Amino acid sequence: MAKARSGLITSVIALALLAGCTPAQPTMAPPKPSPTCTPEAGGPEYPCSPYYYDQMVAKDKLYAEAETVYRKFFAEEERIYRAGGVTEPTPVLLETATGEYLKDSAAFYKYVHDHGIRAEGGEFRISWIKRAPGVSSQGSIVALESCKDARSVALTQPTKKPTAGGVVNETALFVRVGPALKLTAAESKEVASC
Repeated sequence: MAKARSGLITSVIALALLAGCTPAQPTMAPPKPSPTCTPEAGGPEYPCSPYYYDQMVAKDKLYAEAETVYRKFFAEEERIYRAGGVTEPTPVLLETATGEYLKDSAAFYKYVHDHGIRAEGGEFRISWIKRAPGVSSQGSIVALESCKDARSVALTQPTKKPTAGGVVNETALFVRVGPALKLTAAESKEVASC
């Protein structure tokens, strides 16, 4: 009887061990959602492949970098106007612009200096910046369109009556110079408002 009982206990233990070692049922991981992309010019999202998603992310970073460069140049432009111009390109101009754009900007700010033009009061303001997909020239890799409003600023000059700043719609083009993104060209026109 003792043998039967120990055989029974052994069988129960073996069954218990087997029951604890049964393989767990595989759990199904939910499928990864398909990435969504937004058109470069804006608009509704749409499903896209991981490749196109990565391309969109890289382009978004490029536009963000271009906007940072543009705003830095704009702030330096205001500083130069308020200082009454400069005779040489400043470190910020050299950091944010290149080629003919840098040359033309430096020549213009020297003209401002030489003629005693100075910006006073008011506010230099970028009303909006947006992407300009498909716009390219002179090897540019990205473009932005903006509207700048300086109507509240007085431009003074010795022996002349002060004039108000204007409103300018501008398309700015950027190139990569080594690791830096820089302004290389711009098309501007005066407009009535932003």
